[in-house]
Amino acid sequence: MADVEIDMKGGHAPAQKVGGVRQVVKPRKSESDKVPVKPTAEEIEEFGEDKKEKQSTAVVSGAKTGENEAFPKAAVQSYHEKPQPTHEKNVNMKPNIIQQPRKC
Repeated sequence: MADVEIDMKGGHAPAQKVGGVRQVVKPRKSESDKVPVKPTAEEIEEFGEDKKEKQSTAVVSGAKTGENEAFPKAAVQSYHEKPQPTHEKNVNMKPNIIQQPRKC
């Protein structure tokens, strides 16, 4: 690679163009590829261990209530989906004509 010279523009290689349009050549990084950072022994001593959150079940007037029972996944999903129209409206291309006197 030492024998191939690259014209440097502003300290980096020039933009790659395809059909006169600049193309991005930066590699994509996904969130799933990241490795979670584990705390060191010193950090655990200093801050303590992270406690996992358990599902909250509140007791209201002697009966347990939970979000999963109150809001099932299917009900929440159907609430968030946009309803589809049952029929299409006819488009009227005729303009509204209002009879008015002309401006002189």
